[in-house]
Amino acid sequence: MTEETVSPYYQPTLRIRLIATGGVLAVFGAMLSFFFLTMPLNIFYEFIGFLGLYMMPGFGKESIVPLAMAFGISWWQITVGIIVGDMVLAIIIAYNFDLLLRIPLLGHLLRYFTTKTNEVLQKHLWIKGLSLIGLFLFMYIPFMGSSAINTTIVGRLLSVPPRTLLTIVLVGSILATLTMAVGMHAVLELWAANPLYAIIAVILVIAAAVVCWKLWQRYTEKRFGSGE
Repeated sequence: MTEETVSPYYQPTLRIRLIATGGVLAVFGAMLSFFFLTMPLNIFYEFIGFLGLYMMPGFGKESIVPLAMAFGISWWQITVGIIVGDMVLAIIIAYNFDLLLRIPLLGHLLRYFTTKTNEVLQKHLWIKGLSLIGLFLFMYIPFMGSSAINTTIVGRLLSVPPRTLLTIVLVGSILATLTMAVGMHAVLELWAANPLYAIIAVILVIAAAVVCWKLWQRYTEKRFGSGE
């Protein structure tokens, strides 16, 4: 994929880039400072490690949230961390996509993400067909290929205005992370009461999710086509 193919429609002024990027990094730094002062040091290091893993390809909320909570990080701490992390990635990409493409290694990684994102768009035609709702569902549903990075790239490719795009990422991140965190908290509570209850609950949730996904696939294929 050439640079022209993925060049952004929106190239903000230097002032806007600095305000947006500097602002979100300041929030990220404030969050880390707060947790450093309030968390036990070993838990804080684990928290940093899970945030680092979350920002790497192949890891998502559905894996990081349960693992972090299993290691003693509270549901609200990992929730805040992931939401802020999502917004850091989304804002940096939304306002600096054209500049990031020029950085040798990072630009190559962004082109890789863009290629994969295009493949997802071709496979799931409902994302584009449902417009902003489709973009929100892409951010919310934890299937392979959906993340703050890919959602932001999809929004750029679909020419969604940055403020609208970032609102979608924020709301989707909050709801998706809370869903995972509250669900995992409930499972841990059930496990403490009776492990069998927790196992049954997980099986039922997975079964319901699979059924809903299959029904959704049938609906979207009928309305928008099956894609590639």
